Amino acid sequence: MITNRVYKLKEAAEVGKDMPLPAGQEVEIINGVVYINGFMVDTRLQQIFYNFVLNNQGLFKDDTRTW
Repeated sequence: MITNRVYKLKEAAEVGKDMPLPAGQEVEIINGVVYINGFMVDTRLQQIFYNFVLNNQGLFKDDTRTW
């Protein structure tokens, strides 16, 4: 399980049909919940986005910061 991480896409990708993400897009996963641009992804799409990040780690750069 991924918890409390921030990922940044290295290149444009498509999560699913008609669900593109541009290069540089930040995807946050906080307590297992996926956020894009600081907004929670719709609950019906949570698992799709979570699995996309989990299964495509090579597309992402870990951009987690500690303040």
